[in-house]
Amino acid sequence: MNRDAKFINFSEEHELDYILKKYGKETSKENRVALKGFGERAKKFLGKTMLGHEEFYKYLEDNSLIETLK
Repeated sequence: MNRDAKFINFSEEHELDYILKKYGKETSKENRVALKGFGERAKKFLGKTMLGHEEFYKYLEDNSLIETLK
């Protein structure tokens, strides 16, 4: 796996859609905007500038954020 593949690029719609599909959520603009916000919160909370997929999924799940998406 190349280095970029392990990090989430929140400006790439297809990456956000992948996360939404993973959790069975709608690939809507509203949900993508919410994920971007969750990503910013996760980065601040974890003290990071980039997030890996697994650490972001854990943050979403630990904070019950999946349930807030449509």
